[in-house]
Amino acid sequence: MRVYRGIGPEEGTIVTEEEAFDYALERCLKGTEEDQREFKKELVEWFFSGNWIDEEGSGL
Repeated sequence: MRVYRGIGPEEGTIVTEEEAFDYALERCLKGTEEDQREFKKELVEWFFSGNWIDEEGSGL
């Protein structure tokens, strides 16, 4: 079975592959303010990386 073993601030935490999605989601949505900011930034960058063009002031 695959597990994720925490290091640094996550030292001592072990998350199984089965629990990984729920653990990550919990940390991203209800973790520290820094976790939430980072998740928001990364999610928006990932989501809009495919079928979207990033434009500055397009004058909707």
